[in-house]
Amino acid sequence: MNNKTTPVDVKSHPDLTSLNVSELFDETERYVIPIYQRNYAWGATEVEQLIQDIYDAAEQNKNGIQNHKTDTDYFIGSLVVYLRDNGSYETIDGQQRHTTLSILLALMKNIEGHDKKPLLSLDERLSINLHFDSRPNSARTLKDLYQNKTSTEPEEPAIQSAYKIAESYLKKQKINVPLFSKYLFNNVKILRVKVPEGTDLNHYFEIMNNRGEQLEKHEVLKARLMSKYKYKYKDNVAAQTTFSAIWDACADMQRYVQLGFEKKVRTDIFGEKWSRYPASFDAITTHFIESENNEKGFSLEDLINNRKYSADGDVNHEEVEKEERFGSVIDFSNFLLHVLRVNSSEEVPLDDKRLLDSFIEQDNKFNIEPTVFIMQLLKCRMLFDKYIVKRDNDEKWSLLSLEPYEKSFSYINSIGKDEEDNTNNQLIMILSMFHVSYPAMVYKHWLSGALKALFELVETDELNVSGELYVAKLEQLSDDFFFNSYGTDEKKDDQKAKSFHQLIFERNDIKVTKTLNEPLLDLGTSVQNFVFNRLDYLLWKKLVSNYSFKNEDSNLDMRYIRERFDTFKFSFRTSVEHYFPQTNPWGKDPMENVDRFGNLCLITPSSNSKLSNYSPVDKKKYYEDKDRSESLKQAFMMSYENWGPDGQGVENIKSHEKMMINVLCKH
Repeated sequence: MNNKTTPVDVKSHPDLTSLNVSELFDETERYVIPIYQRNYAWGATEVEQLIQDIYDAAEQNKNGIQNHKTDTDYFIGSLVVYLRDNGSYETIDGQQRHTTLSILLALMKNIEGHDKKPLLSLDERLSINLHFDSRPNSARTLKDLYQNKTSTEPEEPAIQSAYKIAESYLKKQKINVPLFSKYLFNNVKILRVKVPEGTDLNHYFEIMNNRGEQLEKHEVLKARLMSKYKYKYKDNVAAQTTFSAIWDACADMQRYVQLGFEKKVRTDIFGEKWSRYPASFDAITTHFIESENNEKGFSLEDLINNRKYSADGDVNHEEVEKEERFGSVIDFSNFLLHVLRVNSSEEVPLDDKRLLDSFIEQDNKFNIEPTVFIMQLLKCRMLFDKYIVKRDNDEKWSLLSLEPYEKSFSYINSIGKDEEDNTNNQLIMILSMFHVSYPAMVYKHWLSGALKALFELVETDELNVSGELYVAKLEQLSDDFFFNSYGTDEKKDDQKAKSFHQLIFERNDIKVTKTLNEPLLDLGTSVQNFVFNRLDYLLWKKLVSNYSFKNEDSNLDMRYIRERFDTFKFSFRTSVEHYFPQTNPWGKDPMENVDRFGNLCLITPSSNSKLSNYSPVDKKKYYEDKDRSESLKQAFMMSYENWGPDGQGVENIKSHEKMMINVLCKH
């Protein structure tokens, strides 16, 4: 998101208006989403990121908020509008953000404080004022959410889903909601930009959606780091070119870093198998030394902006399709923070909004030498490419390495070429488990833990690691994350929850309890997604080894479970579902202890919106008609014949819960 400084002086521009969120939702104004706009499309990643960005700003400005200082304001971008003849604002750009703010307004209105009273007393002039030219379901859904009621009419699932995502995220992250709400309405600001009368709106909309991107923070950081070569090394063009080449190759997270270098030098730099870490910065520089012979030399601006002097000088179009096959679990700006963190062991904040501050100290000096850092970056990228899971274009998870041959290259398993070796697949499962549990680009602490483990396991410049030892370290990381949050009473001085940084970098000096605090699992939608994904990984591992759960509970249908196990893979499921619903589908009294862990599983928000009040029988039929389930825990639950608040149904819930907790705690 954008930073917290005012983009322009709005006083001198009559068509620009700086609005805080309260002013945006003035009931006397009307905003309309025109027919040419796409549907609302934000999911968990975008909604959670917006909430976290706002909350981070609120936490950083607590004192300023109390004193009503203006420099505590946080700008989240612009809302480009056209003033219609009837006085309504037609939204040209900013629909997704405006809709999400409307959802947050509804959520804040419906949340109760500790005294069971509304969290905030909204101004009478404050209301949902967003309307839609051609999507009545969207308008009705926002209105129903604001009034905290369920409509009998068809609803907009994406908006419903975003509301539940936001509601769940506030609980799971233990966000101080009063602080968040106060800051949201008073200090979060958006710039309303009114386009001139007579503007061709279709043409303007096309321009807005094809406009160039602003300079990213990592590009600014690159320029700042390279400036040190200019002054310290007296315009050493070869060193500048080498730094730029490595940086550019690492910056493209969609392809393997070796492919960012010219084909003719790949073998010289990375060895015959393209897997060797270069001996030194100078060893790479020798391949760019010819640049130094240019009579005129190159300016720093040339090296940053002119691709002629970057790593990828000879584009082989035959390789492009193979190169761009993968999606990365993280973007480059946030990856840079992990590199700095792993190599320094300092408590570097994993938030790209603070990227420049993390590298540059208050006296405007760098806290690391550019040459040292660029080599650390290259090593981390090589390890990342080979040993961190990627998303394939066909939506599969993969863990592959490059294998060059005479005219091109191919991809092979990173661990074990033998298909019967399950270690590579096991790594795919546990790494994808971590990623879907923490999908946002920021605060991806597990990635720091994985990279640290790889650095500890690598013994030679060939960067090979033992798959079994890597799995063990990742499972230890999973254990620590789980028991740190769900271990026994955190109020005891020697058992306080540790920070992620302590768990990863100070593990030998701290104690993590291995005893479960079971009541923390009986909190319904407040249970972390990670808990369910960890459980699914451990269930998958047992099923791979042909463990017989039937011996523990004869009521299980193992054939039913194994049919769904064969197709299971981790996906972005972010909604905790009550298998027996919170509202009894037969109109009877609600189930006692409906929030207990045995009655919970993780599914997609869209499925939760459709099925929230279905009976267990109807839910099971829904998934059987689609020939799938969304999680292994869910498959276990659906394998039972009876599920409910009494009789054999409740006995099955208790038996299932006991079995799942044993698996979760590795008993």
